[in-house]
This record gives sequence, structure tokens and C-alpha cells, in this order.
Amino acid sequence: MSLRAVQREYGALAGHYDQRWKGYVAASTALAASRLELTPNEWLLDVGCGTGALLAQLHHREPSARLIGVDATVGMLLRARARLAPAVLLAESSGEALPLADASVHAVVSTSALHYVDDAPRALREMRRVLAPGGRLVLVDWCADFLTMRALDVVLRVVDRAHAHTFSSVDVQRLVTGANFERIDIAREKIDRFWGLFVLTARVPS
Repeated sequence: MSLRAVQREYGALAGHYDQRWKGYVAASTALAASRLELTPNEWLLDVGCGTGALLAQLHHREPSARLIGVDATVGMLLRARARLAPAVLLAESSGEALPLADASVHAVVSTSALHYVDDAPRALREMRRVLAPGGRLVLVDWCADFLTMRALDVVLRVVDRAHAHTFSSVDVQRLVTGANFERIDIAREKIDRFWGLFVLTARVPS
């Protein structure tokens, strides 16, 4: 099961994750933040928040926003807790079973997490469930439209049990549509010469 593999892998990585992936994390979370238009007192959920890099950016930008982060790995959450303000809420959870009530947040964001999820359609339905009418979704993840990412996907399926699937822009758009989102927009971005990402935004019907 990839969830247990993710917990093992990222539990071991947690202590040096920020330093090891500093450039990638900064660039990928900046892409997500650029698509989020937080307003005062809005509730936002970060699914797969890791060590809290994106939540820290968002809290600095809009301190009154009510931020929640969930991650499946306790070690990553401990790192996040150490860097984030006490007002930012954190919980251990997989993306397929979010510990929030229906229609309880205004925005959901997930950065570099979808390719670790066993059941991506279920995770997207969960994101849809917790979003209020008119709520916003922002996804940033590896994109199989890029040759480098297709090659990495092939390798990781063999050597890394934590890895589940790298989606193309067409595939992820189909999944998001199937989860009953609308106003879907998707772009492709490159970080350095290797990392190819999709950046998707969508809305819940009002």
C-alpha cells in the first residue's frame, strides 16, 4: 500500500527534507500561492502540506486567513508545527479521508502530493466535499506531458513503493471534472530543466 510507503519514506526524510528539496519546494509552492487569492478570514485547507512551506507563505501574506494543513506523515507535521504560527491548524490524514465537515472551507490546495495518492478520484471527491459552494481548488503536481516526468514515472513505479501515478494534464482535468468541479483551467510550468508541472485551478458550482 503506497500510504504506508509514503509514511515510511517521508518519516525518514522529514529531518532534512527542507534543505534537500529547497529549490523545488520554493518554486512549486510559489506556483500554488500565485493562483490563490485569499481574503481575510477565509478557511483554506492544504492537502499534503508536508513541512508547511506553503502554509508559511500564505500566513505571512494573509495573517487573518484560517489555515489548515493535513499530511499523512507525522514527522513532516512535526516540522511544520515548528515553523508555523499556533493559529495554523495541523492534522494527520490522508487525502482520501479528510477530517473536515462538508462545505467547511473556501479553498483547497495541494502541491506535489497527488502522485502519491492510491485513489486519486476519491481524494478529489474529498476535496470537493469539504469545499463550500463557489470554493476554489488549486493543484500543482508532476505532469506526464513532459518527457522527463514520464521517464521518472516509469522508474519510480519500479523502485519507489510510495509513488502511485504521474498524471497528464488531460488525465487530471478529466479527474477534476469527474469530481464535479467547473471553470477548470490548467497550465504547464517547468522548474529548472527537469521538473515539469501542471498548475490547475477549478471552482465548485455556486
